[in-house]
Amino acid sequence: MTGRKTEAAKSEDLAQLNTRDRILAVARSIVDEKGEAAATMKAVAKGAGVSRQAVYLHFSDRSQLLSALSDYIDEKLGIGDWMEQIEALDSGIAMLRMLAVTRCQRSVGLVTLVRSVESDRFRNQAASSAWFRRHWWNIAWVERVIVRQLHTEGLLHPSWIMRDAATFLVTLFALRNWDDLTQVGGWSTDHYIETLSAVAVAALTSPNTLPKDDAAGSDKTGR
Repeated sequence: MTGRKTEAAKSEDLAQLNTRDRILAVARSIVDEKGEAAATMKAVAKGAGVSRQAVYLHFSDRSQLLSALSDYIDEKLGIGDWMEQIEALDSGIAMLRMLAVTRCQRSVGLVTLVRSVESDRFRNQAASSAWFRRHWWNIAWVERVIVRQLHTEGLLHPSWIMRDAATFLVTLFALRNWDDLTQVGGWSTDHYIETLSAVAVAALTSPNTLPKDDAAGSDKTGR
């Protein structure tokens, strides 16, 4: 692996890892240092000390590599444990707050990778495939666990379609919003968690369309 080692690389003793994890650890280091575009199959193979064929034996293409890398980092961050904690809760409101906490923690750990993938997803097929896979998986999980709980408790407003509610939540807690609010806007972690949790509750317990009178008023004023 060339260049200075990142903290991610320092934390990994590559010699002790199996081939698949060594490839992912090197890919993470390259993304942290140079961005997603630099994590080519050739560069990853060279950094991991294996042939390109060995990389392709584990990952059929860069899209699969990037998707696996996201899962790998999630595992290192303990995101699976957070998700299990959310699923064990019996309150939709508590689930929403824990989702805010989890997404905040994940954003901190994945910021370099996700920034890079999101910036490239409209012009890079591998990045696009990785992003959409993760995006729709998140929506399906949020719908199955959190939105369904809100619906069961009678908290989800009847005007909301469950898939729309899940899409709204995943978008609300997307890394780009965390990035803008905390890294650019200077919000503290606590302020981010409390504010976005409150926004989520207020939105999902209210109609997701304007009342007819309000809509008509907006048309008249041009707003």
